[in-house]
This record gives sequence, structure tokens and C-alpha cells, in this order.
Amino acid sequence: MTDTISEATGSTDRQYPDSIGFGYAEIVALLNLNKGNEANNSAHALRLENELDDIKMISAGASSLVARGLAIVEQDGELSVSGPVAAVTSALTSAVRRMEISLLTADGGDSVLSVESEDYQIIMQPRAYLTWFAMAQNPEISAAEGNFYIMRKHLSDNPAGGATILRREDPHKRRLLLKRGTAGWAVGYISQGEDEVEEISGLSDAQVLEKIRELRNEK
Repeated sequence: MTDTISEATGSTDRQYPDSIGFGYAEIVALLNLNKGNEANNSAHALRLENELDDIKMISAGASSLVARGLAIVEQDGELSVSGPVAAVTSALTSAVRRMEISLLTADGGDSVLSVESEDYQIIMQPRAYLTWFAMAQNPEISAAEGNFYIMRKHLSDNPAGGATILRREDPHKRRLLLKRGTAGWAVGYISQGEDEVEEISGLSDAQVLEKIRELRNEK
């Protein structure tokens, strides 16, 4: 494996997909293109830390990427990616912030991982059989607004549900809980190892967005 990641650019008339689906072995192979602390942290966030150094898993993922046309093998035998796949790889292996959003309903829930590097912001959404969809965040809004949009859309579709957001780099694992209140939004904080939630009601969109920015530790 090598860190051959071409620039994720191309001609302006080239059409890229809205999202790309990856199997978990493919994600492992991409993380190994640029190994280091941030790749390890992304592997942990994606629950793939036990597979990160599995040679058979890496080989299977690389073979699958090549077979699907998402990577090529260079003359020296090393794997290389470009375009959107390079952007996903770069984000995962150089992330400065990973926001884990849990979307809760009475019957269960779903989750989204927002991964942000200096150059790229992507959303990773898990699907069946340990697959992930990767898509670009909307560049016309801030990352915090994108986080809030995901939570707000879920609560619009599931008014009785809830949503939480956590910055995985936070050592205290402090989650912000968001629900629909009788007048405005209701929020609360849940810290790891604690059961009590102190709820604040009647918040506006702008007030919730500010609390998300605080949780994101934005200056």
C-alpha cells in the first residue's frame, strides 16, 4: 500500500455521482493509503479499527476498488485513486473533526458521520451489510449548518423522535440531544457515564446552531 492519492480535481464538465457506496473492506483499503493517527481515528469512528491492519481485508478491498473502476494499479504495483475517491480518502485520513450524529426513533435509529479535513467535508452514512455511502457536504452552507440540517430534517420526518450530535475528538464524549419542544427546540447534554440530562426548552434555530458550533469547538 502507498499514499498515492491524486488531486480530486478534473475538467469542469465531468459528471460526478452524488454519492459513492463503499464496502467495509474497501474503506479499510482506502484508510491504508495514508496511514497515521487520523486514519486510525477514522477507522475507530467507522468501527473498523480491528480490521485496519488485516492484510487479507486490505487486499480484498483493493481488489474490489480496482474491479469497480474506483482505483488503478500503477506500474510499480501500488494502488492509486483520484477524483471523488481521492477526496473521500483525503478526508478520512486527514480529518480535523468527526461529528457523529445519531437519528433516533421509537423503533431504533440511524447514524451519520460528518468527516471534515482542511480541504474536504464529507458525510458517511452506514447501510446494510457493513456498507457506507459517502457524499459531499453542501458547500453553500457551513459544516455546522449542515449538521443542524441533518438533525432538523430527521425531526421533521419523525416529530416524536430525537437526534444527538457528538464530536468524537471530545475526551468527555459530551453529546447534544435535540428534540422538538412545545415552543421551539428542546436541547440537553449527555456526558459519558452520566444518566441525567438537563433540558433547555424554547430555543430558536439560531440558538440551536450556536450550541452546535460550541460543541464543534469552533472559535
